[in-house]
Amino acid sequence: MSRLRRPAKPLIALLAFGGLALVLSGCVYFKPNSLLVSQPGGIGAARVHFAVCTDPIPDCEPNDIEGTLQYLLGIAVPVGSVPPQTVTATPVSGGAPIVFTLNEEVAKEMAAASPSIQKVLDEEGAKPAERQLIGGPWPPSGLQGVGYLSAPVQETKGPTLEWTVDADFGLPVSPDGAPFAGPFAAGIALGFRGVNAEFPANRPVRCAKSEGEFMADDIAICLGTNQQSQVGTSDLRIAGPSKPIQVFVGGSAPVKFKLNYATTGATIPSFALKATTTLKSGKAGVASGASFVPGLVDANSHRAPTATSETKVTAPKNAKPGTYEVTLTATAPQGGAATGVAKVKVVKPKLKLGGVTLNKAKGTATLAVKVPGAGTLTVSGKGIVKAKKKAKKAKKLKITVKAKGKTKAQLEATGSAKVKAKLSFKPNSGIAAKKSKSITLKQS
Repeated sequence: MSRLRRPAKPLIALLAFGGLALVLSGCVYFKPNSLLVSQPGGIGAARVHFAVCTDPIPDCEPNDIEGTLQYLLGIAVPVGSVPPQTVTATPVSGGAPIVFTLNEEVAKEMAAASPSIQKVLDEEGAKPAERQLIGGPWPPSGLQGVGYLSAPVQETKGPTLEWTVDADFGLPVSPDGAPFAGPFAAGIALGFRGVNAEFPANRPVRCAKSEGEFMADDIAICLGTNQQSQVGTSDLRIAGPSKPIQVFVGGSAPVKFKLNYATTGATIPSFALKATTTLKSGKAGVASGASFVPGLVDANSHRAPTATSETKVTAPKNAKPGTYEVTLTATAPQGGAATGVAKVKVVKPKLKLGGVTLNKAKGTATLAVKVPGAGTLTVSGKGIVKAKKKAKKAKKLKITVKAKGKTKAQLEATGSAKVKAKLSFKPNSGIAAKKSKSITLKQS
């Protein structure tokens, strides 16, 4: 592995503090007590922060090796967390960034190598300082290990270098969509391997699991959990209706969102609410108030009662019928935001005319009309008595057509009269739908 020195008796030397120091001398390794977990936005992603530096035994010292290495990084997080695709170690002073890329092989190999290393630690009676340097079981109990492999790093003797890492992980999402209460725990582990013409950087990842493998130049040395930390977190999940909400052209409709909040943090924030829509020239506003403060959090579940926020969506008179999105955004004071999306279906109200039933004894006609939603249906026309029917939802209404004036006199005199019934449906919100139907009234 370039000029990286390996112990003569690998596992035995690995267990000795001085032997391990020889293995790590000059390598990039974790800076002691640098792991910190936070939630910068108040809600949303948790940030895992730590530092690495050259020869950190006991403090960051000048690099003592030359050659090309690749580093294996393990970050343990709650099951279901969403990892970033890349992680960058940013130099504090001098040196180049180290870019790590998500790698499933690293995660599997580090976990597979951990039991054998821990077994030897137990068999050899390793001291606490030795266990701390080599690391505990990987991944830590209850967490899932996420692996990253670095681009090749050119090691140069002499400089003392340090890097910081900030990796943001999306909070886990439960199958039922419930918020993640926290806390968000994290652990870190590291490994390394040499890179040269014989053993390129794109070869499969294999971590040493036995004494013989520790001597092989193509095998990576993978250590265990070096540091652990956690932080209380907050999470807000916003869910819109499962089905699209109908909005008539020129009208408006309420859209209700469910807000579920959970926290193991110290305080409950007040969220600023804002609604937006993809409907061109459409408007969306929060009808239930511009802020949201979660209710009392249950001490056992760490969840607040489900709350409802209502938005009002308005479609202009020139709106194009179709399905659009309405988004409700809740922003915490620290800047983190949660969003929920609902669908709205913009339609032009239409009337569907059914059959006509004549009442010859009264000289009237009953017309069946299917209306598209809540609103008022009106029938009128020359020689017709104006009549209205109201609907609370989409349904079939029956409205009576009755003659008046000269038309009524003609009906009584001849037994029939032809009228043109003009039908108009005015939704509770939206433009009117109109249709007409010619009917011959009969009386006998």
